[in-house]
Amino acid sequence: MNIEDARKIYWLKNYYKPLGELLDEGYLNQSRLEWAAERAYDPALKEAAKFLLNWQKQSSPKPVADKKATLPSGVQLPSGMSLEQARATLWTLAPFKGQPMGMLVETKQISIKDLGYAVDNAWDERVRKAAMVLMLLRLDQAIKEPETPSGFLNVTSGGKSYAEYKQDLLTLIQGILFGASLTLSIVWAVGIFTKKQLNQTGKSISDLVASPTGVITFIIIIVFFASLLWLTSFLTDKVMERIDRQKENYRKGEEGENKVVEIMARTLDGNWSLFRNILLPGRKKTDLDAVLVGPSGIWVLEVKTFTGTYRNVGEHWEYRIGNNWKQSSKSPSRQAKNNAVCLSEFFKADNISQWVTPVVIWANQESSLTIENPSVAIWQYNRLPDELGNIWRGEKLSESERLKITDKLSKLCEQQKKLT
Repeated sequence: MNIEDARKIYWLKNYYKPLGELLDEGYLNQSRLEWAAERAYDPALKEAAKFLLNWQKQSSPKPVADKKATLPSGVQLPSGMSLEQARATLWTLAPFKGQPMGMLVETKQISIKDLGYAVDNAWDERVRKAAMVLMLLRLDQAIKEPETPSGFLNVTSGGKSYAEYKQDLLTLIQGILFGASLTLSIVWAVGIFTKKQLNQTGKSISDLVASPTGVITFIIIIVFFASLLWLTSFLTDKVMERIDRQKENYRKGEEGENKVVEIMARTLDGNWSLFRNILLPGRKKTDLDAVLVGPSGIWVLEVKTFTGTYRNVGEHWEYRIGNNWKQSSKSPSRQAKNNAVCLSEFFKADNISQWVTPVVIWANQESSLTIENPSVAIWQYNRLPDELGNIWRGEKLSESERLKITDKLSKLCEQQKKLT
């Protein structure tokens, strides 16, 4: 293979253009080429990526990042912000909040339409100015947004997600605890200020505290009820804090799943269907985060938003505590494989024999994950568009087969909604 042959090879389906054109635009940087050289399913693309990496090392070209700008990075643009400053400005809108705008524009994760929205609506003046600069740059490069010739991704939900159910349950528990604590406080107040017991003995509070014994007894009563109230309040606060942390974890999980769906909707077209929050029937009900059905197959997706530093070796998952690694009690890889088996069995009930591919999606960008010889494919959030483009490998499921599968999953989702 020579340089011209390598430049003619097409990139993944999510951005189907020749490698040479994408190199000139700045879309293909060293990181993307390294990823394709290792993980691209298309042998020709894999070979071309390896060749281009070697060619870049041998010829020592200028970094690809320099080619994406038609204007020198130090030139001051009309908005009063340089191109370099605009590229370094952090995006403030979901779902890519906190990421450099230059990187988001290069990777096509935000479009000209997104930049236009930021110019009109972003509350941060720097973001508005940076959006103006990057819009001028992109318009000058005449970069076209990916088209969706077959419509948009079909998304169907079976109702609330597992994370939503857990948040609702924890909120209910908090309400019960708050009610119990409030009731106890009222009982304490009534017990302190009532004179019922004193009236039964025919004595007033002044009579009771007239003697040393009475004073001690009165103090003991006050201290006892005050201590009981403090202990109840302390324990309730601790429990509430723990529940709040659990709710926050589930909220992050739900947010991670929503971000994944947003990227899928931008990357995949109407040939694909995504089913969310599926509960497979049976003696042991199986909860599936998502199922993706398209021309090249079926994928069951297990979305994880763990917090911390993790590593995956084969089927084993470990997390870091200080300088030590501790094995996780649950393996997302094993969970994804079990879900794939259960979904395959669910299809077989209607004589649908199709292979289901398990995938773990690492959706928390703030957490670190190291992968070594994974037993299940792991898609990291920042590479999700490329991973989705990578799975386009020709038509393995005919339109009639896809229709049969999506119809079965759609009916299951409708049944779930009726039960909730």
